[in-house]
Amino acid sequence: MRVDGKKGTSTQLGERVFWIPVIDQALKQYERSLERSSLVQNLSASQLNSGFIDQACCSLIWEEATRLADDPLFGMRLHRVFCPTPINAIALTAQACPNLGAAVNNMTRFFSIVSTQVKLEIRAVDDVVEIILIPQGAPHAQHLEALTGYMSRLVNQLDLDEEGLLKNITLGRTHADTDLCARVLEAVAVNTGEHYSLQLKRELMDKPLATADSFLLPRFTEAMQDLLANMPSNDLVEQVKRRIHILLGSGDMSEERVAAPMNISPRHLRRKLSQEGTSYEQLVDEVRRDSAIRMISEGQLSLTSIAYELGFLDPSSFTRAFRRWTDMSPTAFKRQLLAP
Repeated sequence: MRVDGKKGTSTQLGERVFWIPVIDQALKQYERSLERSSLVQNLSASQLNSGFIDQACCSLIWEEATRLADDPLFGMRLHRVFCPTPINAIALTAQACPNLGAAVNNMTRFFSIVSTQVKLEIRAVDDVVEIILIPQGAPHAQHLEALTGYMSRLVNQLDLDEEGLLKNITLGRTHADTDLCARVLEAVAVNTGEHYSLQLKRELMDKPLATADSFLLPRFTEAMQDLLANMPSNDLVEQVKRRIHILLGSGDMSEERVAAPMNISPRHLRRKLSQEGTSYEQLVDEVRRDSAIRMISEGQLSLTSIAYELGFLDPSSFTRAFRRWTDMSPTAFKRQLLAP
């Protein structure tokens, strides 16, 4: 299966400012604070008021926090001392799902409310479902390890019967005390590699969740979708993709409908997207691809229904597009997901 992804650039990326109080709260465990840091005080008010700090500034804050804590595992320990509201929101949505597989899909689906510097990708190989953290630009290693820690927390919360759902964690650092990291991350095993990822037992994906709630789940999902669609962004490409996502299945995903809420003309939108190295058609294709993979993985809609939900004129057009995205037909992709 081939699922292509693209990395952003640090000049286009900004991280949500809620990470500053999260880091500061964790520093209290070390009797330290960012308040006395000239670095944080010198951050421009315009950045903070926008709700985002650029990636370079975010990395400097992580560097400063690690220095103040004098702890190379500072980011990795974050999930043990403080859990921010966006993580709690994802946890509630995941826990309301009917089974572990759906919970994992929703965790990855809504992860961008937590961080703009990392995207999650799910790969099923043999007896493992792997959640891979894909950096956007060049996020700080401490940020990647903090996100890995929060993901381990979410996964372990779903393992109500302690069946070893979380098999292994891979850290993208070359030198590490893997036994110590395993204890910090509450994982059975930790190894090092080229990327950050979590490996889960594939055999447990169909297991029903005792926390499932068919009444709350659609309401949680609707709220999370609305949050994603309306979350501020300093990235034009991300804004356009969110708008396209809202318009999926409406029958009209025209550039005019996307450009209007931004108070720009379709021609200006095309020019701006060209400067970002992409096009409107390419973004529509990417949103359809990601949505198709998610919908098939969730297993709640037929392939024909998914085709129309994504705005295709007929199922055969959807099948041709899906083959181009993944080198597989939608039917073969679904069969692979259901394979024991």
